[in-house]
Amino acid sequence: MIRQPAAMGYFYPAGADKIRDFIASFNIIPKTEKIDAFGIISPHAGYVYSGKTAYMGFSEINIKSNIIIIGPNHTGIGADYSVMASGEYGFRDFDVPVNSEFAEAIINEKGSPFTGDELAHIKEHSIEVQIPLLYNLKKDFKIVPIVVSFVKYGDIVHAAQIIFNALKKSNLLDDVLIVASSDMTHYENAESAKTKDGVAINEILNLNPEGLYNKVREHDISMCGFIPASIMLNVAKMAGRTHAKLINYTNSGEVSGDYSNVVGYSSIIVY
Repeated sequence: MIRQPAAMGYFYPAGADKIRDFIASFNIIPKTEKIDAFGIISPHAGYVYSGKTAYMGFSEINIKSNIIIIGPNHTGIGADYSVMASGEYGFRDFDVPVNSEFAEAIINEKGSPFTGDELAHIKEHSIEVQIPLLYNLKKDFKIVPIVVSFVKYGDIVHAAQIIFNALKKSNLLDDVLIVASSDMTHYENAESAKTKDGVAINEILNLNPEGLYNKVREHDISMCGFIPASIMLNVAKMAGRTHAKLINYTNSGEVSGDYSNVVGYSSIIVY
C-alpha cells in the first residue's frame, strides 16, 4: 500500500521542488556538528506556522536510518495504538518506505498493545508533515508510523517498554530516532500559551514523562501530542538517555500577527 498524502497542498506545498524551496526560505543552515539524538518533539502544523521550528530541530541532529514517528490521533478513526506495518508513505514525487520488519517486531512483542492498522493513518496529518522535513536532510531512511489515542499513564509506560524491547531485540537502539509529533497550547492568547507551555516544557527538559502527563491534565494544557511525547521520553530513559535541549519555541501569532488566539510550537531534542 502507498499511503497517499492527506495534507499536501494544505499544510505544506505540493511537489518536491516546492517543498524544497519552501524549506530553503527558512534560511536555516544545518549544523556541522550534529547531536546524536534519540528522540525529538516536533510540531506538526502548517509549515508557514511551525515548519521553521520543526526544521530547526531536525537540522541539529543526526537523522537515523530508522525513524519511529508517533503522532496523536486527531480523527478518532482506527485502533488506540495503530501501526502502519507495511507499504510506503507517498508524496507524489517521492516515497518513504515503512520498516515492515521492525513494525512487525513491535506488534508481535509479547504483551504488545500495538495493532497493524491503516485506517488511523489515512487522514492523519501529524505523521505526514514530519516526513518531507526529514527527507530534505536525509533520503535513505525507513519509518515506523504509529498513531495513538488517549491512554492512561500506566499504559504509556507499557507501550514504551514494548518499543524498547523491540528496539533492543532488533539491535536498533543506536540507530533509531523517535519523533514525537506534537503542537503545544491551542487557541489561547500568547501570554497564557507561553505560561502553560513553559510548565510542559519544563517537565520534558527534566525528562519527566509522568510529570508531563500529570501537568498537562492538571493545568488543562491543550498539547495534542503529550501521549506520544510521554512514550518517547519513557523509551529514551529506558535507553539511558539523560539530556534534553529546547531548540525553539514560538507561536502562530509570529506569522499571523494575532496574539490573542495562538497555537504554540516547540522543538525539543532528547539525547
